[in-house]
Amino acid sequence: MGTPDFAVDILQKLIQEPFVNLKLVVTQPDKPVGRKQILTAPAVKEFAQKVGIEVVQPEKLKNNEDFLDLLKKIEPDTIVVVAYGKILPKEVLEIPKHGCINVHASLLPEYRGAAPIQRVLMDGKEYTGITIMKMDEGLDTGDILLQKEVKIENNDDILTLSKKLAEVGSQLLIETLRNIESITPVKQDHSRATYAPPIKKEEGKIDWNMSAKEIYNRFRALKIWPGIFTTFKGKLLKIHDIEIAQDNKDNINSNVLNGTVVEIDDSSIIIKVRDGLIRLRLLQLEGGKKISARDFVNGYKIKKGDVLA
Repeated sequence: MGTPDFAVDILQKLIQEPFVNLKLVVTQPDKPVGRKQILTAPAVKEFAQKVGIEVVQPEKLKNNEDFLDLLKKIEPDTIVVVAYGKILPKEVLEIPKHGCINVHASLLPEYRGAAPIQRVLMDGKEYTGITIMKMDEGLDTGDILLQKEVKIENNDDILTLSKKLAEVGSQLLIETLRNIESITPVKQDHSRATYAPPIKKEEGKIDWNMSAKEIYNRFRALKIWPGIFTTFKGKLLKIHDIEIAQDNKDNINSNVLNGTVVEIDDSSIIIKVRDGLIRLRLLQLEGGKKISARDFVNGYKIKKGDVLA
């Protein structure tokens, strides 16, 4: 049971294991995506259909007798859940012989919830990890089966960190399934729990009063969706590439508003923030294409002293 690309990476590894007899893939219903609201299949569905695995997409799980009957007919040893996106009701949790096993992209009990990879990047943490957990009715509250730490590099973003975690997650999952009868579950320390709620679109709006590091962390966390954005002359301005500027910030007048263009060079537009400077390298004004900072300066006449809000 899974939905996004992260789940696909793990599914790919799972079906390569000779001891795994995968009977069914369960994923979310197709959803309208983008400005044109084109009905789009989840990544897991697309992959499963390519390799010839049966796929079902129930609208709901609770009191869904047809879905429950299908699971009971399969008589699964276990159900593997990876970023599925729905809470499993008790009647589903009780069907598999060895329960439902969740691959969660954090070191539980930290970052329970829907967006652990984005939230750990936004928080500027140095480490995260994978937890293989036996699911219960709570939100990521089940007993821990296996766990492994993963270092977050300064240049990691949502794409690179997801790949690292999926690789570790697939290895730990396979190890768990091989040894499912001998692993002793460990209860979580609920007093240490932190949460990773779903990302909201408005979280991509840049607050130039943040520190340079906070803005950079938001950029790398939200790269897939919703991206980071600001406004320029009343129009939405998406920022597709940034870096923390190493220029001497002491030369910048402290009275200058955060969000002000303080310098323009051949490859970037440099913006003042709370504690330093941010370089904008690739931009996209509402209705336009992604263009380099240099082309943006030439095309939209942004200049020193202009303020982004």
